Amino acid sequence: MRILPLPTLKTALALILLVVLAAAGYSAWYALSPLSVSKLPVEVEVPLGTGFRAAVDQLERAGIAIHRREFELLARALGQDRDIKAGSYEIAVPLTPVELLDKLTRGDVAQAEVRLIEGWTFAQIRAALNASADLRHHSAELDDAQILVQLDVPEEQPEGLFFPDTYLFAKGSSDMAVLRRAYRAMQRHLKAEWEARNASLPYRTPYEALIMASIIEKETGLAVERDMIAGVLVNRLRIGMRLQTDPTVIYGLGDAFDGNL
Repeated sequence: MRILPLPTLKTALALILLVVLAAAGYSAWYALSPLSVSKLPVEVEVPLGTGFRAAVDQLERAGIAIHRREFELLARALGQDRDIKAGSYEIAVPLTPVELLDKLTRGDVAQAEVRLIEGWTFAQIRAALNASADLRHHSAELDDAQILVQLDVPEEQPEGLFFPDTYLFAKGSSDMAVLRRAYRAMQRHLKAEWEARNASLPYRTPYEALIMASIIEKETGLAVERDMIAGVLVNRLRIGMRLQTDPTVIYGLGDAFDGNL
């Protein structure tokens, strides 16, 4: 075997070192330099079950100059090529490849919100969910009873079961996921109120107490009148008398109610 003279060997090693340093320098420059984007902000949809390469395709279609080979090598080097999370991603400013990979692997998806108003009927809640373009409408083909079954709700009627609040969600989430969160929130609040209730009240279940609270809220919008109205209705319950309130009649009429009683 021919042995290179010492100066020649040193030169070869120096060249190899320069190539390695140049490659390392380029890799560091690429990893930490913002990627150019054709237009900002941009939204990238990564469907459930999308692999890494398909996700890169989505990024390129969205106008992000990803430099595919370098991006894939960087993801492998960081161990992030198998951790891409599905969802809708909003990119408002140019990101470096490291920042973009971090966003995709953390599932830092674009957020939207829907507001459920206190006093709404379930029909109004469904209408609000159906009106959101950021939700997937899995409940649209279901009737009320089927929705309750899907949510594992034991009650037979949906009215009053969903806590009024503003719900943040990842764009592309199912409307059923929002309903499930609203139902669970109501169960937490009901449990706390039921445990703190006056034991002498004639309610057998938390749901009965919820119905009464809803009737009282519909009867008056004035806080100072609620105790008086509650007292009247509770006394009617105790003597077996019908409640005979406008809200109960209106609810019974449903869509037939024209504003007049």
